Amino acid sequence: MKMKPECYVCAMRQALSAARLTGGDEAFQMECLAESARLLSEIPFDATPPEAGERLHRMIRERSGNPDPFREQKKLQNKVVMDLLPWLRETVAAAKDPLEMAVRLSIAGNAVDPGARESFDLELSVMESVDGEGELAEYRAFAERLSRAGSVLVIADNCGELVFDRVLIETMLKGARDEGRRLEVVLAVRIGPIINDATALEAEEVGLADLCRVVSTGLALPGTILERTSDEFRKAFQESDLVISKGQGNWEMLEDCGREVFFLFQAKCPVVTTLLDCREGQPILART
Repeated sequence: MKMKPECYVCAMRQALSAARLTGGDEAFQMECLAESARLLSEIPFDATPPEAGERLHRMIRERSGNPDPFREQKKLQNKVVMDLLPWLRETVAAAKDPLEMAVRLSIAGNAVDPGARESFDLELSVMESVDGEGELAEYRAFAERLSRAGSVLVIADNCGELVFDRVLIETMLKGARDEGRRLEVVLAVRIGPIINDATALEAEEVGLADLCRVVSTGLALPGTILERTSDEFRKAFQESDLVISKGQGNWEMLEDCGREVFFLFQAKCPVVTTLLDCREGQPILART
């Protein structure tokens, strides 16, 4: 998805939020906004929103000397959702279709996204998922592909959301074991801090490093540009039987990637809701 006029406004809001998190005073925040406006004016019209975010957040990290302005926020998000882990597992186990419930909850976790929205209602998102209203258009195709898969790549998105992804991965692995199948799961995370996106550090904090192999995309931007990713990631992307992509930013950059990918995310802005003809906050399970 290419930049739209609304994306420039969103990028400036994100820049202000990040500048405030560094602890910088009002003068510093104004400097960051002025530089953000300059950088945005230089971005080609065919760039994607995550590419714009990469430039702005790198600038703020460099100006502030803070390599990870969202670090404390990420730790808190993971901790809060980790407290929900027993309940999430029980909810999946009690569901008529545990895999579908795990998918719905994984999508619900995508609500934890300060990059896209200043505030979010995680409880509401989770309760709507548990109620299970509205069909997930590609779920049957997803479940069928998974039933035949020997390897799955999960491209992670945000912290907090990671715990929901853990439950989905646990459910996929259990389903394979129950069927007598071997399933390898690889989790791809950002190589370095960008907004509240997950890195290897946060994946380890929620126990995912003990559950599956964790690799880096090679990128520190809120999306995935295939031609810039690490060799290790590209190999997993090309060779995995099933690719699951979390988050709107990954969808924006992989929607025309040339292979089948299942996208799990919530539509979070008017641009995306218009493109997908859906409501804001709607759970999306789409595929290329």
